Amino acid sequence: MFEIYREYQEKAKKQAIIRKGMTLIEIMIVLVIMASVMTLVGVNVFSSLDSANEKTTNIQLGNLKAAIQQYRVEFGKHPSSLEDLVNTPKGTSLLDGDEVPKDGWDNEFVMERTGNKYKLTSYGPDGTANTEDDIVKTF
Repeated sequence: MFEIYREYQEKAKKQAIIRKGMTLIEIMIVLVIMASVMTLVGVNVFSSLDSANEKTTNIQLGNLKAAIQQYRVEFGKHPSSLEDLVNTPKGTSLLDGDEVPKDGWDNEFVMERTGNKYKLTSYGPDGTANTEDDIVKTF
């Protein structure tokens, strides 16, 4: 009887040794599940990033508009460029910091003036002028 039990134990040990690792199929299934989850998360993260960049750009355009209007009131003339907002005749800046801010995609803003009208433009994610993704504020 002990001999049968001993044989059973040895057989169970051999099976345990053989079964220690994962099979290739199990590993493949885990990898497919992980790739699927990462794809879903990645898509959501990148769409949120685009939305955040667009919101940041709109906020910066609003700040530039306010600074231009403040420049006109404070100095009685129109700024000739966005640089005038950080290098005012008083030697101060109407913006936070010593540089003109960039848009959400790290591109420079473009200011055009026609008479008393201003057009502030961000070239958007592609950085190319006159495309669908440009963000424009006119005032």
